[in-house]
Amino acid sequence: MKVHHLAALSTALLAVTTSAASWAQDTTTTTTTTTTLGPTDHSRFVGDFAIGFLGVQSIGIANAAGAIDQVNAPVIGGRYWLDEGMGIDAGIGFVFASSSTDTGDTSVDNPQPAAFILHGGVPFALADSQYFVFELIPELNVGFAGNTINDGDVKLRGFRLDIGARAGAEVHFGFIDIPQLSLQAGIGLNLAYTSVSATDETTDTEVSASTTSFGTNVGNDPWDIFTSSISALYYFDR
Repeated sequence: MKVHHLAALSTALLAVTTSAASWAQDTTTTTTTTTTLGPTDHSRFVGDFAIGFLGVQSIGIANAAGAIDQVNAPVIGGRYWLDEGMGIDAGIGFVFASSSTDTGDTSVDNPQPAAFILHGGVPFALADSQYFVFELIPELNVGFAGNTINDGDVKLRGFRLDIGARAGAEVHFGFIDIPQLSLQAGIGLNLAYTSVSATDETTDTEVSASTTSFGTNVGNDPWDIFTSSISALYYFDR
């Protein structure tokens, strides 16, 4: 009888031990699953540099007919996140061109306008999820444009200064395993000052005009959102 009691007791202890081990294994598995979620795409690039296309900016310049032309300059620059909440944007854009017309043995130069623009911004990350960041970006643009016609006797100039802010989203491509790549789009509000001038050095006369405006900066045409409001960045992961 004692042998039977000992056998039953041993069986009960083995069952309890097996159940406890199984429960411990399930607990370990659950804990491991919970701790493998990882950071968001935005947080993993804090302290890393990004370079990319920051949009196309235009600068007004006087033309020979007395009207105003627009010179477009694509802005290339970078972004650096100081922490998860604030970063720095900086970019530069320029365009230079030249052309000539040949008639027989005669070649006539057609001066083309040149433009140069500086861009700066301070992005603030207000909220983020796994692949998405909602941002508010105060920004500043300063641009210059110039041209000469009539063998350099007439100088055409343009200047642009605007300050404002944009709100929008930055989407990382982590959902296709390329978290380093992101696209950003938004709408903004800015105060812009532009001036143009034409100086004729042969007659020592100058004509100038200036404009100050305040409003949204999405653009006048539907496709403007793809040129001036969308930017692409690539982050260099350390």
